[in-house]
Amino acid sequence: MRSTNGDCVVIGLGCPFLSDDSIGPRVIRELAAGMEESWRLVESHAGGLLLLEELAGATRAIIVDALLDSRRTPGEVVVAGIHGSSQNAACGHDCTLLQALTIGRAMGLDLPTDMNIHLVAVVADDVTTFAENLSPRVASALPEACRTVRLLARGSLFANKEAA
Repeated sequence: MRSTNGDCVVIGLGCPFLSDDSIGPRVIRELAAGMEESWRLVESHAGGLLLLEELAGATRAIIVDALLDSRRTPGEVVVAGIHGSSQNAACGHDCTLLQALTIGRAMGLDLPTDMNIHLVAVVADDVTTFAENLSPRVASALPEACRTVRLLARGSLFANKEAA
C-alpha cells in the first residue's frame, strides 16, 4: 500500500500473514483510513537495502515494526532512533538499516538524516504463527502505536535514541 506524497514517509514493516509480525502494515492501514496529513504511507515486507527506495526524497521517516525483546512486555510500544532494533528493519539476506543508509548516502541518494529517522516498535508475542490476527496484547497496542506515529510525524514527540 502506498498513499500520498509528503516530506515524511511512514513505513510499516512486516508480513501480513504472520500474527504480530504484521503490526507495521496494520498501523499503515489504520493511518490510511483516517489520513488527513500529507505523509507518504508504505507497507513493506523486508528491510535493509529495500528500504532505500522508500526513504529516498523524504526529509523525515518513521519505521513501524515488531520487536522481539524478552525483557519487555508484549504490546509495549517503544520509540527509538535508528540504532534501535526491530524484527524486520534489517534483512537477513542483505544488511542492517544503518548499513543500508551508509550505502545509500555513498550512492548519492537524498535520504533523511539519522536524527530524522525514528523507529516505533511494538513488542511482539508471536511472529511465527501463520495468522491474520494479532495476539491480544499486540492488538490492544495498535491504537497507541498509531497515536505515537502521528505525534512523531507532527513533530510533537521525539524518540529516545537508545530506547529499543
